[in-house]
Amino acid sequence: MSDMSRQEKAPLTSSGFASLEPEAVKEYLLANPDFFVYFPEILDGLRLPHQQKGTVSLVERQAEQLRLKVRKLQLQINELMATAKQNERIYRIYADLNLRLFQCRTLFDARKTLEQVLLHQLELQTLSLKLFGFDDDLPEASKRHLMDKRFNNNIYYLGRLSQQEQKMLFNDRPVGSVAMMLLGERGEMGLLAVGSDEPHHFHPGMDTLLITQLQKFLTLVVPQLAEY
Repeated sequence: MSDMSRQEKAPLTSSGFASLEPEAVKEYLLANPDFFVYFPEILDGLRLPHQQKGTVSLVERQAEQLRLKVRKLQLQINELMATAKQNERIYRIYADLNLRLFQCRTLFDARKTLEQVLLHQLELQTLSLKLFGFDDDLPEASKRHLMDKRFNNNIYYLGRLSQQEQKMLFNDRPVGSVAMMLLGERGEMGLLAVGSDEPHHFHPGMDTLLITQLQKFLTLVVPQLAEY
């Protein structure tokens, strides 16, 4: 049985409340959450300040707070649903891209397909495909710089580039952030870089599942088209 049930309903005078610190009242109520169960008449007399309504009852204030919580939860649910729909859309675009790459017959076809899907459907801004050992290959010094500074024994790089690196890959087209992947089992065949104007569009903490799938598809397709 609660200690509250053994207490008599002694009258609480204003002088008794005046001797209590607000923090002590708060701690007491938190330690005795059933206080108002035994003294329900106090609830009817409580009035709380309200910015728009002046003063309101405790029940009205609780109802308003509940409505605010429900509204906040609804907004969060709507955001989650919008994110899920966007993720589904992106997944379908990547799935279609992979199938279209398998249907390409030349490197030109593959490059055009990448541009049509990544730049137009995903609304990215620029793309650079460099195949090592071909005419559009990067200079050896530039290639070594990217390998050492950006890839560091990884297949992917997601984030920002220096102005020199942007010019190296995209000529005079500035980008805010970039997704880069090396092609080939060991990154020996080439490099694909996709740029966005948004500085935070590509970042190191983002999921790489779809990019990984694209890298694997290109690793299978490019040797057939380039006759490695």
